[in-house]
Amino acid sequence: MVFTHVVSAKPLHIFAQHALAINGRRACLMLIRKVLVEPLFHFLILGVVVFSLYTLTRQPMTVGEDLAIVVDEGQLARMFDTYSRTWQRPPTEDELKGLVEGYIKEEIFYREGQKMGLAQDDTVFRRRMQQKMEFLLEPSVEELAPKPGELEAYFTAHAQDYRLPEKLAFRQIFFRSERTGDKGDLSATAVLSKLKSDAASIDMTSLGDSSLLPERTVLSDAELIATSFGQDFVSELASAPENRWYGPIRSAYGVHLVFVSERLMSHPPALSDAGTAVLADWESARRKDIADAHYAAMKKRYDIEINWPRDIDTSPIKTSSLP
Repeated sequence: MVFTHVVSAKPLHIFAQHALAINGRRACLMLIRKVLVEPLFHFLILGVVVFSLYTLTRQPMTVGEDLAIVVDEGQLARMFDTYSRTWQRPPTEDELKGLVEGYIKEEIFYREGQKMGLAQDDTVFRRRMQQKMEFLLEPSVEELAPKPGELEAYFTAHAQDYRLPEKLAFRQIFFRSERTGDKGDLSATAVLSKLKSDAASIDMTSLGDSSLLPERTVLSDAELIATSFGQDFVSELASAPENRWYGPIRSAYGVHLVFVSERLMSHPPALSDAGTAVLADWESARRKDIADAHYAAMKKRYDIEINWPRDIDTSPIKTSSLP
């Protein structure tokens, strides 16, 4: 007797379906893992988050909100003039269109930023706004024109600021020396004695050591003399008498014998000589006075309260007339 075993096709078909399902789930998981590690996917998620936050925080458009951006002739003229002064030539048609588009873009971003409150508590923005306000409050030419007698009064009140420094003309003999009492210092002292007794009979060109320092200095102020000889030299030179040899005076290079031939004492100049500087200083002071007056007028409109830290022994200040 022969037994025949017949295998049904239905269990094989079901097995195949299960196998395909398992393989499909594995492929799906692998695809998900691949997507999750992609930088592009992270960027898209970040974009969705930012857009959602913008949508939630964006103020809704109110009735009557100004959505018009007008580029008038005045603005076009300013763009044209600024470009021309910057590049020393007028803009082409395409360049002018680019300037206009840039202005529109800036205006749109500015308005949208205001709606989102980006300007709030922004130090850079606040300081820029202060600068623009100060520019708008800049005094006119008429306000900066001095009235008769104003420059004279200002010059009299600030005369010490315009005093001309003392000036000296002198000649010098140089001796190499590193310290007091060395060969150069002693040589200078010996030569000084000879010059005091009979300077007329001495050949000056044979005295001292050679150097790059000027033998004669024309009438010059202390600041200019110090550039060649140093501040210590200038300080002692100020006490040197006129028309006779004096020294030794030490500098960074050595010691010197000096003969002051002319001294012009410090004195205030005439207004006609200092007029340009006086006018510039008066305008600066006038500009500050006008700016301070504008600020004081604006400040009076506000109630200002300052809450000092608790460890300071004072009460909160509430006033509209703070200095």
